[in-house]
Amino acid sequence: MFPTTTSTTPEYFVGRFDTRLETWQDPTPRKSETTFEEFREACIKAARRNHSLMDARSSVRLSEEQLRQREEQDHKFLMIALEVYTKKNNMQPTELEFVEVKGRNLIDEFGLGYLHFNFLVKGLDGKNTMFFAEVHHDLEDENDVYLCKPLEEEDMKPSKKNDEALCKGCEYGAKDLIHPSCGSFRGGHKDVCPMQSDSDDDECDYEWPLLDWM
Repeated sequence: MFPTTTSTTPEYFVGRFDTRLETWQDPTPRKSETTFEEFREACIKAARRNHSLMDARSSVRLSEEQLRQREEQDHKFLMIALEVYTKKNNMQPTELEFVEVKGRNLIDEFGLGYLHFNFLVKGLDGKNTMFFAEVHHDLEDENDVYLCKPLEEEDMKPSKKNDEALCKGCEYGAKDLIHPSCGSFRGGHKDVCPMQSDSDDDECDYEWPLLDWM
């Protein structure tokens, strides 16, 4: 049913809607109260909220088998990362023992995928040390390890002022993940929308490997 009008209603109004078009005679200029940067920031926030909701839904759907596969993949990646670290520091591989993953996040920067990890490593003295590692999202060999190093006391401080040390890729989806204050990791320096952790959209033309989303 169409909205009705009365004899006192201007003919260009239908219901609550002004049906007039802007013309040269009546341009009706409208000035936006929102700047481009504010609009862009609002879009990024909306995308991140959507990412968070999808992340929560996907975590519920993970089967025990998928979790086991993810843990095996993480362990493999971090063992390679530790091997790179020990070689670089003239250490024997047996001097460090992988303990467990404490945090992980996948970052996508215009098609380039990075995995950021926090994980515990046990030394010969029996003490555990928190490490940070950045690797290619589909790591195959040592060349795909971009950074692996123990975190220092300075890195643990939440009030770091060095912008280079802030990871934009982890600040929303993995804000508790600790990064080196030197900012020497590759991914996370660009302000881009977070990648979806899972998708039910059948129109997506590109299919990422299952484990890379988790």
